[in-house]
Amino acid sequence: MTTDEERSQPSQPAEQSEVFGPTDAGALREIRDLFVEQEPLVTTATLDDPLNPQTLSVALSDGVGDAATARIDIRWSLTGNYAAHYTDDLDRNFRFDCHPKPDAPKRHFHPPPDAPSRPVVPSCITVSEIGLVTRAILQRWRYAYANDTFDGLNDATNPP
Repeated sequence: MTTDEERSQPSQPAEQSEVFGPTDAGALREIRDLFVEQEPLVTTATLDDPLNPQTLSVALSDGVGDAATARIDIRWSLTGNYAAHYTDDLDRNFRFDCHPKPDAPKRHFHPPPDAPSRPVVPSCITVSEIGLVTRAILQRWRYAYANDTFDGLNDATNPP
């Protein structure tokens, strides 16, 4: 039997829901607003579904190095788990994540150029507040962008 609370939660695959937790729509809206306010290269910041969002996609008018465009996709859960995935038109990727992952730290970094599932390393972002995590992600993106390289992307001291 399904409870009212279970019916009100967004539907997610059981495995993802158990590990990541249900999406925090309010957090995604707060993150969207911070990206738009703080990053001049944001062209759009859209939720995949305005009523039941799962992902915020932030399009950027430029990318790191030779990339002409880029995007950062963000998920945030009610349990404080998050994933921030950078990808660009040269198919380079990295991710800052915070969620349980077997044999890995809860806060971890998937390095460029392809953000593999393994191996991961501890993330330089160790704060947990929505605004601080968002600003740290923006700061690390700006670092890579300003230096035209992914080298040192995860080498900052916390908070970056």
